Order: sequence, then C-alpha cells, then structure tokens
Amino acid sequence: MAAVIGGRVARHTLGRQRATMVSDGRGGTEATYPNPVEPNALPGWALDAGNTLADAQNRDGALIQWTARGPYDADVERHDVIVVDGVKHQIEGAVVRQPGPTGRTSHTILLLKHWEG
Repeated sequence: MAAVIGGRVARHTLGRQRATMVSDGRGGTEATYPNPVEPNALPGWALDAGNTLADAQNRDGALIQWTARGPYDADVERHDVIVVDGVKHQIEGAVVRQPGPTGRTSHTILLLKHWEG
C-alpha cells in the first residue's frame, strides 16, 4: 500500500498520543493518559471540516469535528488522542481502513471530536 493517498489536497501532519489501557475495576479496561508526552508525528493527512454542534444537554460547549483521511497503514488505534493544530481530539467510533483498487486510493479514515467551553 502507498504511504500517502493521491490527489491535489493539502497534507497535514497530525500528532498521536497513545493511551495506556488499565483495569477499570469491573473486569474491563479503560484508556488513561498518565504522562503528557510529545505526540508522535503522523504525516500525510487530508482534513475535511465536520460540523459544529451546540450541545442541548447542559454543556457549555460545542462539538467540533474533523474527518481525517490519511495513509492506509497509519499507526492509529481507537483510544489514541489525535492532535490537530495543537488541539487534542478523540477518535469517534472505529479507525476505518478503506481499501481501494490501488495503493493511491486506499486510506485510513478518522472522525475526530473535541468539546470546547
């Protein structure tokens, strides 16, 4: 597979902070980020603006979303924190690997969310 998807789209370098999975005390695991560390660089991502959604359930902020499309073999996992322009985002749902007919059309899709306020 190709390292970067093709096309005339600006490419961004995202940051990735990997979670440590620990016991939640109920037989499951949960993500924790015990030490703030410099994020690992993930080059080659196209960013599409998502939406801004006012929260109707007693929150003071808004959900800002991005759709990030990047290398098919990108080292990202569901509980990673993704940094876009210095702002930390959570991955909403799964990390999606979209195969294409060629390496230039295969890519990874991340839906990113961040609450402000």
